[in-house]
Amino acid sequence: MNDVMNKDEELEGYSQSFLAFQNLLLTDEEISMNHLNTVNDILNFMKSGTKTKRKKNFKIYFENMNLSNGKELTELLQKLKTAIELNEYQEIQKQKNTLIAQGILGVTKTYLETFGEEITSQIIINHDSEDKHLHAYRKWLNEDMNSLITEMRHAYDEKTLSKDLVKQFVFEFKKYLQGRGLLKIIEINSKKIIGVPIQLTNEGYVILPHPFLETEWEVSNSIDYVDDKNRLKVGDIVSVHFKSTHNERFLASLLYVDFSSAEIVPQTLHQALVDYADESYIEKAYEVFRIEEKNEEIIKSIITKKLLDTSTEVQVSLSEQLTQLDNVREQITKQTAELNQEKEMLDEKRKEWYEVLLKIDELKSMDELEEEISKINRIPYIPEQFISTLQSLFYYNDEQHLIYKKDLIKSFVYALQANILTIIAGPSGTGKSSIVHAFANAVENVEVRMIPVQTSWTDTQDLLGYFHPMDKAFIPTPFMEAMAEAALDKNKSKLFLICLDEMNLAHVEYYFSEILSAREEKVPSLRLYPKRHWSTAKMLLLKEDGDLERQQTARELIDLYPPIFKIPKNVRFIGTLNMDHTVKPLSPKVIDRSFIIEINHLTSQEKEAIKRGIGREVGKVEMNYSIFEDAILEASLIEDTMRKIEEISALFESYPNAALNSRGLKHIRNFLSYAKNNIEKNELLDYIILGKILPRIEIKRMDIEAIAANVINQLQPYPLSLEKFRKMLNTKHTVNFW
Repeated sequence: MNDVMNKDEELEGYSQSFLAFQNLLLTDEEISMNHLNTVNDILNFMKSGTKTKRKKNFKIYFENMNLSNGKELTELLQKLKTAIELNEYQEIQKQKNTLIAQGILGVTKTYLETFGEEITSQIIINHDSEDKHLHAYRKWLNEDMNSLITEMRHAYDEKTLSKDLVKQFVFEFKKYLQGRGLLKIIEINSKKIIGVPIQLTNEGYVILPHPFLETEWEVSNSIDYVDDKNRLKVGDIVSVHFKSTHNERFLASLLYVDFSSAEIVPQTLHQALVDYADESYIEKAYEVFRIEEKNEEIIKSIITKKLLDTSTEVQVSLSEQLTQLDNVREQITKQTAELNQEKEMLDEKRKEWYEVLLKIDELKSMDELEEEISKINRIPYIPEQFISTLQSLFYYNDEQHLIYKKDLIKSFVYALQANILTIIAGPSGTGKSSIVHAFANAVENVEVRMIPVQTSWTDTQDLLGYFHPMDKAFIPTPFMEAMAEAALDKNKSKLFLICLDEMNLAHVEYYFSEILSAREEKVPSLRLYPKRHWSTAKMLLLKEDGDLERQQTARELIDLYPPIFKIPKNVRFIGTLNMDHTVKPLSPKVIDRSFIIEINHLTSQEKEAIKRGIGREVGKVEMNYSIFEDAILEASLIEDTMRKIEEISALFESYPNAALNSRGLKHIRNFLSYAKNNIEKNELLDYIILGKILPRIEIKRMDIEAIAANVINQLQPYPLSLEKFRKMLNTKHTVNFW
C-alpha cells in the first residue's frame, strides 16, 4: 500500500510543506509570507483528505491514519492562517499551541515517515550522509547563500579569501541565527578555547559543518581574554555573540567569538528548572517525562521528542501530577496569606513615607537647580551676535581659554543647524573635542555625549547594541542610550550632540552605515529587532503576577527601545578624527554625507589678534531646540551663491565622486539658510568649498594637471580653499584632501 502511495505525485508533493510546517510549530521565528504559503498547503492537504469524493490514494492514506479529529484540525489550521494574514502574534502562538495539543505533530510525523526521506535527500544537496536535521542549514547555504559560498570557496582555493567576503557571510549568518549563536566547547588548553557551531533541531543539537570546506568548523580564541577561566569547561554549550574575524591567518574560520561574555545554556531539564522551581517540582517533572538519566538528556531533545510522542496517557499523567503539585502550592499560599495581610498595613505606611521622602528630594533638587540657574548669567539670543557671543564664551567660560576663529565657529554651528554629519579633523591638541563641550557650556539646553570609537568595531551592533533573545531585552550601547534619552518627551526642547571621538579608528562605513542610510529616509528610523518581541513585552506588562525583573525589562523595551526606533530630530552627529597611518581613511560614502572642518594649530600672533577682538562675556545663551533649528534666509536669497558653488563643482565633474551630487547641493542650501545676511552668505563660500568640495577629490596627479591652473584661478577669491588646494597638489601620486 505504501508503494502505491509513494507513486502518487500529488500525495508526496506536500513533503517540503510538512517539513516547513513542523519547523514553524516547534520554533519561535519571525512570521513571513513563506509561512502563510506553508500553512495554506497543509490546509489544502487536510481539506483534500477529508472530502468524501476523492481519488483512491488519498482515501487509503487518511483511512490508515485513523484520524478522528480531521475536521477540528482543519478548522484550527484555518484560524492559524487567518492569524498569520493579520500578523497577530499572540493569536498565532495560541493556534500553534492548540494544534499541538490536538495532535497535529502526530499527523506531521506520520506523513514525514511515509514521504519525508526522499524530499530530505533533495534538500541536502551533495550531503546525503549528513544528519537529516541539517536540511534547513543546508537549504540556506545552497539556496540563499549559493553565489556567496561559491565565491568564497573559489577565493579560498586561490588563496584570495578576503575580510570583505567573510564579513558578508557573517552578516547573513547573523540574520540566519537571529543574532546570537550556539557553540559546543570541545577543547580548553593553556592557550585557547575551541568550540564548534551547533544548532537546535527537533531531536537535540547538531554540529554545523563548515559552509564551504570539507572539514569540521572550529572557532577558537585566546584563553587570556576570558576573566573567569574556570567558568567554562569542555562539553558546555554556550550562547555567544560573534562577528567576522579580522585575523588574516584564520579567515577560513570566519567567526570571532568573545568567550568572556558567553552564557552557558542548560542541557538538562534539571539545569533549566533549577532557577525557577524547587526540587519537588523538578522531581515531578522527571516523573512525568519518564527521564532516568538526569545528566545526559538534552532539554531540547526532551521537550520536542515528547511533543512528537504526545499521547492521551502522557497528557493525563502530566495533568494528575501537576494537579497534586498545585494542591501543595495552594496550601503554602494559604499559610502565607495571613503574613501578607499583616504586611499590608506596614507596606502602606512605608509607601506613604517613601512618597514624602521623594517629595522632599524633589523640592531639594528644585531649590539646588534654581540656585545654580541664578548663578548663571543668561544672555539673550540675538542671531546677528550669536557667533561673536560664542567666541567670547568659549574663551571666558572655560579655564583653558579656548580660542577659535570666528568663521570656523560659524561652519561648526551652521553645519549642526543644517543637520549634516559634522566631522572635525586636525592634529592632536587643536581643540576638536573641546569645541563640542564649549558649545554646550555656552548655550542652554544642549547636552553632549562623547562616544569613544573602538578599533574592534565592525558592524552596527558595535554602535547600537543588540537584542538578547534569551532575556527578551535590548542591550544598548552608550550611543544608543544617548539617542533614547534624546527621544524622551522631557528632552524634546534640548539639543543632543552625540560625538564619535576618533571616529576613524575603525571603518566608519562598517559601523555607521545604517545610521547614514537611515538619515536619507523621510522618517529616519532604525530596525532594532523583530516587532513580535515588542508585542510580547506589552503582554507581559499586563500580567499582574508577572516577574518584577522581567516586567522592568519589558517596560524599558517599550518606553526606550521600540523595534522601529525613530532617530530624534533634536540629535546631531559629530565625529572627530586624526589623519595618520594608524587610522582608517574615510570612504566616499561618508565624505558625501559630511561637512569637513579642519582645525589646525594657531600661531601666537593669530591667537593674540583673535583675543583682541573678543568681548568679555560669561554665562549661557538663552536657547532651545526650536530656536536652534529655525532658518533665517529664504531659498530665493541663496540661489546666486548656489550658482557659484555649482560652477566650482563643475570643474571636477569628469572625475568619479569629485563633483557635488544632489545630496551635497541640498546640504549646502540648508547650510546657507542659517547665514544672517547676504554678506555673511558670500563669506561662507570659502568654508563651503573647503568643507564640501575639496574633501571629495581623490585624483591621480597626472590626471588633474589638465585642470589645475583653471581651478587655482577660480579659487582666487577664496584664500583658505586656494591654500588647501595648492597643498593638495604637492604630491607625486594622488591628489587628495588628507
